[in-house]
Amino acid sequence: MVENKNKILKLGKSLKAFRKQKGFTQPELASLSGVSTSIVNDLENGIRTAGCKTLNKIAHGLELNDDDRFLLILKALELSKRDFVIPDFSEFPPEIINFLPYILAKNGIKPDRVKNVELISDDKGGIQITTTDDLTLSIEIKLTKKN
Repeated sequence: MVENKNKILKLGKSLKAFRKQKGFTQPELASLSGVSTSIVNDLENGIRTAGCKTLNKIAHGLELNDDDRFLLILKALELSKRDFVIPDFSEFPPEIINFLPYILAKNGIKPDRVKNVELISDDKGGIQITTTDDLTLSIEIKLTKKN
């Protein structure tokens, strides 16, 4: 319970830092995002969590780049009791959405062993997952065109 509260507070601090960086007030961010000011205030102060769709709206209101938006929504997914898919991926087939859990399961990594998920922001693109016992799984994503 305390760990969850700390995650909620950390999410709120991240939102506030992004908002301050853009120079927005809470009402300005709420207006740009299409949410109420009370939601922005409550999120920033760790009073409540929000679903992924709401945080996605706020991320777009903040004009976050895709990496920052994705990581913010991942934090929301970790706290959500009802959301399981990042909003931009809801139209993808289940095979794509379930790819990462499949890879983790094939490598014997259960969800409770995942300590950190990082997007690799170099030219290669990919994901790096660190487990609670400090093992690292790196997945590189490549696009190739068949001739």
